[in-house]
Amino acid sequence: MEEIKRVTAIHVTTEEKVSKEELVIREVPFTIILNGKELVTLLCTPSGLTNLAVGFLTSEGLLQKKEAIKEMTLNEKGWYIQINADENAIDSEALSSHRLITSGCAGAASFYRSQDARGIASINSSFQISRDQVFSLMKEFQQKSSLFRQTGGVHSCALATSERIEVFAEDIGRHNAVDKVLGECSLKEIPTQNKALLTSGRVSSEILIKVARRQVPIIISPAAPTDLAIGLAQKIGMTVIGFVRSKRMNIYSVPERVI
Repeated sequence: MEEIKRVTAIHVTTEEKVSKEELVIREVPFTIILNGKELVTLLCTPSGLTNLAVGFLTSEGLLQKKEAIKEMTLNEKGWYIQINADENAIDSEALSSHRLITSGCAGAASFYRSQDARGIASINSSFQISRDQVFSLMKEFQQKSSLFRQTGGVHSCALATSERIEVFAEDIGRHNAVDKVLGECSLKEIPTQNKALLTSGRVSSEILIKVARRQVPIIISPAAPTDLAIGLAQKIGMTVIGFVRSKRMNIYSVPERVI
């Protein structure tokens, strides 16, 4: 499915006003149906939708493992996916007590409870990364963002070793981009421990919780973290690196992982 659409816009400068063709990112409402019940509708970019659905279910703690999924049927005309999963593997308490909130980022959705962070295991990883490797990964990350360069309308996310990017995704929502990466890792059985996750958006608490559920020890962003995200990271032992721009960065928690 095409991710980009051509539209006509009036291009205005101090010298002229002309009609011009522009590229814009597409946006669709995508509904996840779990065991016959509509769970959530995400506003997203129409690519990697199966990854998005699996990533959302696992990163929100609703399904612990992708092995619990018995069957998936994706419908790209009605923009929905039907997922049948083992009822015993679904966190029914989490499902019933969650409330749906918007993230303020292209209508992406996240389930959030104050006790969500309490179930996150501490990250006891010896993984380290050098300062130069952080800069190198960020450069590679930004070069991969083709949809952003064409439209300026998406966020990016990637999972990387200290040397290279392994999984990459783009979406109008920063939460969706993270879920697409984590979903692909689940479906392809790509380990997330001893890796770094890069995101183009700010590191908020719900983003950090999604990543922490997969025991990723380092999160890297060219943007800022929030105070709640930093506090959670310090509690569970995750390294948060923000404002990675040119040859500078800020390390907000567990700095010993950065050599």
